Amino acid sequence: MIYLDNSATTPLSDPVKREMIAAMDVFGNPSSLHSAGLTAEKLLRTARERILRALSVKNPDGYRVIFTASGSEANNQILFGVANAKNYRFTPRIVTTDSEHPSVLEPLTVLEKRGFEVVRLSTKNGVIDPSEFRAAITQNTVLVSIMTVNNETGAIYDIKQLFTLAKRINPNVITHTDCVQGFLKVPFSPEAVGCDALSLSAHKIHGPKGVGALVLSRALITAKKVTPLIYGGGQETGLRSGTENTLGIVGFGAAAEDAQSHFVEFSEMMPKLRESFLRNLPDCVRVNQPTKYAPHIISITLPRLRSETVLHYLSAKEIFVSSGSACASNKKGANYVLPAFGLASEDTDTTLRISLSRFVTEDDLLSAADAIREAIDTLVKK
Repeated sequence: MIYLDNSATTPLSDPVKREMIAAMDVFGNPSSLHSAGLTAEKLLRTARERILRALSVKNPDGYRVIFTASGSEANNQILFGVANAKNYRFTPRIVTTDSEHPSVLEPLTVLEKRGFEVVRLSTKNGVIDPSEFRAAITQNTVLVSIMTVNNETGAIYDIKQLFTLAKRINPNVITHTDCVQGFLKVPFSPEAVGCDALSLSAHKIHGPKGVGALVLSRALITAKKVTPLIYGGGQETGLRSGTENTLGIVGFGAAAEDAQSHFVEFSEMMPKLRESFLRNLPDCVRVNQPTKYAPHIISITLPRLRSETVLHYLSAKEIFVSSGSACASNKKGANYVLPAFGLASEDTDTTLRISLSRFVTEDDLLSAADAIREAIDTLVKK
């Protein structure tokens, strides 16, 4: 099997498996005050510390890790949490892009129906125009939410420049980034980019599915600028009630520490693997390369071949790629990211996403390139 769909999900790493197996014997409720509960709570505390270290946070007291069931929940939590935090006496504005994950754009559509103004910035060629962004930031702007790395094109957005500009114009604006595709894939620190909140997901970094996190600045929590989505027992600093998924959280912490230990190796390896793969593709294949990109995500457009057809052709050879975001794959005609990037409408149905991990080898990619060449020769009508 050659697995090249790592932006959809990743296999568990061995250290994660080992720690999760060991944690299966810790069954206490982390909220219980007896020793069994305290043992479980210590595991959660260790996982939070590991995640903050992996984020290169210099002042861990300045941020709080709120565990969720997914990156999508974390995105919903910050969007609705900010929207519900106060009764605005003006029309509140939220600034985002036209290429965000559905778990950002769909909640924003709901908020628009409630009277919020949403500005969706252009991302053509994977670039956000600072002048367009500057015009969108007003005294009525309550939240800016821009992803770190685009999940389909691999575009890296300059959120440091944008967040700094936003705070300069309106110091009260809350800055959030969906960092699911960027976490431990590109250099990142919330302190360095001026980020108040960020969303993460374990299963994108060789951790388990079913666990994510919203990392919030302590200042936001203290000022009560974010309200819960789920009420009840008051877990997770009162922002996410419900007994924590201890086993999943242990896996998340282990994955963060393991991926951090391989980050330098990953960063050096990905550009080489990308270049080798692209060099061996047929000349008729077009690479959709953003101005600034994360090398582990590769978007290619094929000649006169539907991506779904090639996907199944490759799948029969046990080579697994995707035709876009897994979260939108069940929605026909739902791809909005590629047109926003600049692709013609007819090209969106002929585009594949190849996404790498540190477990992918050069031989894997050469085999995939050969199989794509074979698919084109076999399936394109002469």
